[in-house]
Amino acid sequence: MKECPYGEKCYRKNPIHFGEFSHEHLDAIYRKGNVSGDYDIPAKYSSDLIETQLKLLEKLFPKEGAKAEKQANVSGANPPAAASTSRGSSSSGTSSNNPTGSSTSQAASSSSAPKDTSNLAKKQKLSERNIRDYIPVVVEKGGMAKKLERAAPYNMFLTAITDSKPTHSEPLSVTLQEILDESLGEIESSVQINFMVDIGWLLGHYYFAGILDKPLLVLYGDESPELLSIGKFKPQVTAIGVKMPTPFATSHTKMMLLAYSDGSMRVVISTANLYEDDWHNRTQGVWISPKLPALPEDADTGAGESETGFKQDLMLYLVEYKITQLQPWIARIRKSDFSAINVFFLGSVPGGHRESTVRGHPWGHARLGALLAKHAAPINDRIPVVCQSSSIGSLGANVQAWIQQDFINSLKKDSTPLGKLRQMPAFKMIYPSYGNVSGSHDGMLGGGCLPYGKNTNDKQPWLKEHLQQWKSSDRHRSRAMPHIKSYTRYNLEDQSVYWFVLTSANLSKAAWGCFNKNSNIQPCLRIANYEVGVLFLPRFVTGEDTFPLGNNRDGVPAFPLPYDVPLTPYAADDKPFLMDYLQG
Repeated sequence: MKECPYGEKCYRKNPIHFGEFSHEHLDAIYRKGNVSGDYDIPAKYSSDLIETQLKLLEKLFPKEGAKAEKQANVSGANPPAAASTSRGSSSSGTSSNNPTGSSTSQAASSSSAPKDTSNLAKKQKLSERNIRDYIPVVVEKGGMAKKLERAAPYNMFLTAITDSKPTHSEPLSVTLQEILDESLGEIESSVQINFMVDIGWLLGHYYFAGILDKPLLVLYGDESPELLSIGKFKPQVTAIGVKMPTPFATSHTKMMLLAYSDGSMRVVISTANLYEDDWHNRTQGVWISPKLPALPEDADTGAGESETGFKQDLMLYLVEYKITQLQPWIARIRKSDFSAINVFFLGSVPGGHRESTVRGHPWGHARLGALLAKHAAPINDRIPVVCQSSSIGSLGANVQAWIQQDFINSLKKDSTPLGKLRQMPAFKMIYPSYGNVSGSHDGMLGGGCLPYGKNTNDKQPWLKEHLQQWKSSDRHRSRAMPHIKSYTRYNLEDQSVYWFVLTSANLSKAAWGCFNKNSNIQPCLRIANYEVGVLFLPRFVTGEDTFPLGNNRDGVPAFPLPYDVPLTPYAADDKPFLMDYLQG
């Protein structure tokens, strides 16, 4: 069994993790303890955390005395699902093709199905079927529909933070288990499009949601052995790696399509990968669509569109993957009523893209600029563009090179009539400082979701004067490092937000696109990645020119910004957190 890379700093409370990785400090304490569960925990450790982790070891690797006692007490009961191997050796076993994911000795001995000795099989054997051992923040089932109703008109949440208790009951906090909650509908099939997918962890959530046997299509960007072989052992799961045109491009989108047994469906767009760490102590954003009912059979082909054109844009985006398995989903979307959606779909797809007479600019920052130019209320040029992401790309030798010439040039647009002389608004970038990360719930390991490196940072020293600290005390997330990505313009003086974007797209040319600099040809926006986000424009969400900021206004709820305002600029001795700090 491999040693956990976090060592003594391991904060995990997931039995899957402890079935895959050993922990020398825990092993030493566990060996010295007695079968009654009494342990001598050194003072340098958090006793609450260590006790929880030791309880997991007791379940996964019970000592001989404890096993005998348990067997005597539960005579005739079913054997536990957890592997009962001795500590320090890997558990192995067979995985059943039973759609519930359970395995029995009869099935193991008589089935002709291929023997699964993968980590995935071990993960599923290790599940004690106790949701609180598997998922750190558990919300009572059946309440998500009402929570979503109360989140109107924005339907935007942040993920619950394990080590920030106030977020567990915050009205605008959400867990993955809640997104799958049966109160939102009985899921009959689903699509998960994401960059990183821990399929065992994801299927654990599907198990507890009661949908493990339902068809699941996974499109992923980051390959893993478990994804490559999952269809062999879980025939209801189809996993497809998204082919990218260049080695430096990323399938970075984070989106769910959920189909319900009553014919309706739902779209969920988030910033979180599908693995444990991203739903633990990291600030993530999630937008959840209303329920989208099936249209009548005789409905016109153009029926069921939202005022924002979300349905058409989503279908055009999915077509870009050129994946046959998405065709039934595109057909389902076409036959669904999206008229209740009040946000714009904002996508990026790889390739070179030119403005067309029909759609204008279709993707990336140029698409955002076109929507702002058409629909955003006039904005004073002194109002800055505030960007926030979990990574920063190579932006050029100065702020003009791409930030101003390309990116801010799109994001500064509004519906002010052409002809008026405009100024370039200020650019502000929220990115965690070294101090932010070192003081996070997970200490320096909290920076594991911030892959900005020294090589890139050294080439753009000009960036520091634009950097702002990560602070989110109002949302109880100052110590939960942000993997969320957001872009906005707001006015503190009149307490208003002009527009807001929640997206998978980091601040980079690969995500948003870069215009060619050849003036002899029609401008072409080159994009490397797949990305998806949503644009909130007040005229479509609340019918007003701006969203309230801070407090409700005339019955309209304040827009739920993920961070505190006013912003806190970097001090002279502050520095951005760099991934290199974790490697040295």
